[in-house]
Amino acid sequence: MSLAAAPGEAAPRPVRPGWAAAIGIVIRYWALLGGVVLLLLVLITAASALSNLFFNAPFAGEYELAKHFVGIAIFTFLPYCQLTGANVTVDIFTTGMGARGKAAMRLLSASLAAAFALVLLRQMTLGFADYLAFPEETAALHIPLWTAFPPILLSLVLLPATALIGVHEGWRAFREGVS
Repeated sequence: MSLAAAPGEAAPRPVRPGWAAAIGIVIRYWALLGGVVLLLLVLITAASALSNLFFNAPFAGEYELAKHFVGIAIFTFLPYCQLTGANVTVDIFTTGMGARGKAAMRLLSASLAAAFALVLLRQMTLGFADYLAFPEETAALHIPLWTAFPPILLSLVLLPATALIGVHEGWRAFREGVS
């Protein structure tokens, strides 16, 4: 299952079983939604800057919106990065390895990512419960802080699912001896 591409070509997507392909579609659209959120924030920030420049009146709460929604957007990209392998890698360790060694490293890294994602999901769920029990809101716009948690938690449900896809693919590659 080599996914190497010729110079100048995009690497082909791996063929995934139905369940993994369905999760992959959800993750891609979730990341696109995060991109839309960032695009809207860029437009709001630009409009606020222009309003400040021409009318000496920036939008109230622009900073609060940016803090709130950038955090959400970042979490929407985590499952996509895991799915596509766009996260940080250290290739110096795998350069001299054979196909089985590289597959074993992929299997190990996906397993660690799944474990980390589950820990992160648990901790963020506890944080969400705290914000519901002790509500806080932003100063200018009075946005309840807990409202960032549902989309973040959805991202954190998708993240271990994505890591499990990587575990499945790593195991299959290790068993077949391909990279």
